Amino acid sequence: MKHLVLDTLNTESLPVSALPGVEFCTPWRRFDYAVVQPGERLDMPDEGANLEQGYLVLGGQAELVAQGERLAAANSSAPAFIIGPPGLGHQLHNIGTEPVRFLHVSVTATTPAVDHRIYLGYFAAKQLKWRDAIHGGSGRIATRHVLRPEDFHSTWTFLDQAVLSAGGSVGYHYHDALEECFVVTKGRGYMTIDDETFAVGPGSITWQGIGKGHGIYNPGPDELDFLRVAVAQPNEEYTTIDLHDDLAGRAPNAD
Repeated sequence: MKHLVLDTLNTESLPVSALPGVEFCTPWRRFDYAVVQPGERLDMPDEGANLEQGYLVLGGQAELVAQGERLAAANSSAPAFIIGPPGLGHQLHNIGTEPVRFLHVSVTATTPAVDHRIYLGYFAAKQLKWRDAIHGGSGRIATRHVLRPEDFHSTWTFLDQAVLSAGGSVGYHYHDALEECFVVTKGRGYMTIDDETFAVGPGSITWQGIGKGHGIYNPGPDELDFLRVAVAQPNEEYTTIDLHDDLAGRAPNAD
């Protein structure tokens, strides 16, 4: 699996895998998608493991509850994130008037959760800083590490936000000891994985396994917004190797 669109998933039984068929090489356990209607709640799977769990709220107003205690609430029209403490079962409540759409990430914890901290925040464009494109790309990109390795109890390594300018790209590259996905939230572009190029747009999920060449290009005219989730292999040094292709000359492969 390299690419899917969330709206094409069958949500009759929730949650549903957003990475069907993917076999993780890291402690990444789940990457699921769910929709909760107003006034309803969803009990997230409790597998009895010491899991670090996060929620990427793509739309709607959500409240996270654990063991009957209200932990955090996302109350903004902008996409938001909630990272809950490991080792607790969670419920996600819809406290608004529109459906809540979210992605659920779980990664096996590698350190004890002594402080049970909660992270709540928003993917706000005003917090981004523009710079020249990365990994040999073209144009410009605005990025930030929303959460870094030191913020997690697991090898969940990065939660990033990025905006590509029209004509901008993240150049072709690959990672050792790191697997990741992109979640496109706004705009349209071309994603290349393993020399296969395909169109992406809002709701697109892409999967980049360890050692798999990948990059994304925005042909314009609008900006392209996406989120990045990355998880590393334990006790391994993750690296990034550029492949010297800005992808601007690539178009989607013919079916």
